[in-house]
Amino acid sequence: QERPSPCPVSVCGHHSRRFRRLQPRSLPLLLRTFWRHMLEVLVASLAGELIAQLRLPKSARIALLKHSVECCAGVPASEQRLVEAGGGQAILEDDSCLADLAPEHPNDDAETVVIQLTLVRVQRRWALSGDVMGSLRLWDLEQESVEQVIECHDALTCLAVDWLARVALCGTTGGALKLWDLSRGACLREFVSPGRQRVRCAAMSWSQRLALHGSSSDKALRLWDLGSGRCIQEFLGHAGSVAAVAADFGALLALSGGDDGALHFWDLEMGTCLWRLPSHGAVHTVALDWQSRMAMSSGTPLRAGSGRAAGEDGGVLRLWDLDDQAPALAAAAAPAKAAAAVPAAPQAAAAPAAKAAASVPAAPATAVAAAPTTSTSYGFAPQARKVGSPVAADSSVVPVAGAAASASQGGAGGAAAAAKVCVRELLPSTSAPGAPPCCLAADLAHRVALSGAVGGDSAQLWDLDGGVRLRDFRLGGPLHCLALNWTFRIALAAGGTGLVQLLDLESGATILEFPGHCDTVTCLAMS
Repeated sequence: QERPSPCPVSVCGHHSRRFRRLQPRSLPLLLRTFWRHMLEVLVASLAGELIAQLRLPKSARIALLKHSVECCAGVPASEQRLVEAGGGQAILEDDSCLADLAPEHPNDDAETVVIQLTLVRVQRRWALSGDVMGSLRLWDLEQESVEQVIECHDALTCLAVDWLARVALCGTTGGALKLWDLSRGACLREFVSPGRQRVRCAAMSWSQRLALHGSSSDKALRLWDLGSGRCIQEFLGHAGSVAAVAADFGALLALSGGDDGALHFWDLEMGTCLWRLPSHGAVHTVALDWQSRMAMSSGTPLRAGSGRAAGEDGGVLRLWDLDDQAPALAAAAAPAKAAAAVPAAPQAAAAPAAKAAASVPAAPATAVAAAPTTSTSYGFAPQARKVGSPVAADSSVVPVAGAAASASQGGAGGAAAAAKVCVRELLPSTSAPGAPPCCLAADLAHRVALSGAVGGDSAQLWDLDGGVRLRDFRLGGPLHCLALNWTFRIALAAGGTGLVQLLDLESGATILEFPGHCDTVTCLAMS
């Protein structure tokens, strides 16, 4: 019997020497030769956080490296700018080779050569628009083209976008919230409101996996967990449908407005309503910037004695100063959080809360028909540091369960309390009588806002500090929604014609027009 060969050979006997398997002693040499042709690339952020650790051949280009970083970290290659960590400020071009970055005399003992790069993310200017036909369009404003078209198969009503993660949340008339990956055009998750009621407003934080939305007729504001897809909590207090919401998820605070003519300020962590502001008219849009302690609302004036019928001049814009409310909010929320943290002795924890609430003097106010609410009473009224144009004497700030106590104080004091909260009231002109200015886009950090009446053919840019109108914009069709980017001094306007217009806020001219929508554009978002 023939003895087996010590080294297995190939099937072809005459090529046995050429195709014999490698001996074990030659493997380390081969691996060392292989790794010498590879580079280990460490990509870190400006803060020094490691984003990606890759091994690529020396012949690889920077374009391939950017694609690998996009697959690992989710940062689009078009938004990546790579520089050497210790080698100057020059940005590496896409056609550059990694071998050019390797040291000329590498250490022979090291298996691979390590290259350290810093990633600077330059966010491109994007826009997202939705229409009544259920079509979402992602626009590249720099390339002046459409990047992605997503069909939602239901009329869209509102949008909330996280541009860094390229994730969008849209609300529909069918009562569904849909979470989209804008890079792939894929639906990540769908949330359905009870009764499939029409979604009117939405806010989202992808980093914290939280979202808020208000529906048309159930008078509730709902908080969702985007990771699990479940509804965490319902906030009840509005007497009508919730039409607008804005949130600071970092501070876990939210501001909502509805058809009942009231603004509610919510503590999302405790699940309570901190205070209620009657705005005397249906609220259509709200904006919140908790860092600057400012808020803004648009609505229809319904108060008696205003000299105008409801919606006669397109409504009213109100600017709210929340600056001096922060100490009161903290003083009111701290005892409640302490009480929630000690469930074994609820009565003992509630006593300090009552004392703390009693120690904060409440400003006198008139009676307001408050809706039943699940919120906790803190017994305080917010104060403000400056007063612009005060609202009417029947406005007031009502702590949720302190409305009865405030009602007994009288009317003149209510005017003073309102004047300390509402900084300024702006009366925009409109070419569409009877249409409220539910179109509002504001940058409260820079104290500017853009407004316009639904169905009108114009928009107005406002200086919120001076309360003056800076510029008027003539539009190409009926207006329905607005978006603003004050950093680049540009804005978007869209409406009934399906045309999205890019406006130059400094010159007032229309820079570009983006066709593509077949029907009315109902919602806009801009990076």
